Amino acid sequence: MSNLRWDDARRLEAWAGETRVNLIRAAALIGFYAYHLLNVFVLTDDASLRYAYNLKVTSVVLAWSLAVGALHVCLSRRWVPPALKYVATFWDLAMVSALLLADRTAGPHSPLIFLYFLVIAAAPLRLSLRLIYAATLGAMAAATLMMGCYAFALIGSADYYAPGSPWKVPRPSEIVFLLSLGAAGLLAGQVVRQAQRLVQGYPVTVEDEKEAA
Repeated sequence: MSNLRWDDARRLEAWAGETRVNLIRAAALIGFYAYHLLNVFVLTDDASLRYAYNLKVTSVVLAWSLAVGALHVCLSRRWVPPALKYVATFWDLAMVSALLLADRTAGPHSPLIFLYFLVIAAAPLRLSLRLIYAATLGAMAAATLMMGCYAFALIGSADYYAPGSPWKVPRPSEIVFLLSLGAAGLLAGQVVRQAQRLVQGYPVTVEDEKEAA
């Protein structure tokens, strides 16, 4: 009976969680892109940011926004196939990686790298442990691939590994970042496990002691 309660609760709350994630995703895109435009055209005098870099960021935001619209159509019609949450999560990871690779001078040095943690943080709202595992391992793989593209494609291995290179990310920093992503995934999994225990109930109950007369 308790498993049936969890399945029913997860079916309903997973749809509600996906809807909330998509709304937050849309709001975040608006906020981040508005700050990007403010930074490029008002706060900085670097003209190079107003052309190629701005075009790359705008293209990524447009692709991300199209995904938000497609998800909204699916969710508004309550069409939520099991693969939808995985597609949305991996698309988020791909878009974060694309943003990081849009700027050759920043890459993994950009504060946008912390967006990987937001993808993991969004996973528990779908109440799926498998999704949390996929989001965590996917974030670690995406960050590793992004670092490889940055070092070998954007910068070049000779310049990246040159002595005193300003582009190189210290190996301890890479390892700590990946371990932090893994720890974030473990914590996210505990959220779902605790929610499952709350729905299924506990085998014992605790009653308040009555005051002595």
